[in-house]
Amino acid sequence: MNQALKQEARLSFPRRDAGEKAKARPCLGDHQAQLEKVRERSFARYENAYRELAKV
Repeated sequence: MNQALKQEARLSFPRRDAGEKAKARPCLGDHQAQLEKVRERSFARYENAYRELAKV
């Protein structure tokens, strides 16, 4: 039961053959909320790198 409630914190990239092209998958939900969540996670993970890049 607990496994069903667990949400992944990272993206999953399914394996594919070398000649196979990646296909877009539809995503349901509020696009703006998804962008805010991605920016929040990205900044939390790479804050120092962003600050260094901002100095350039």
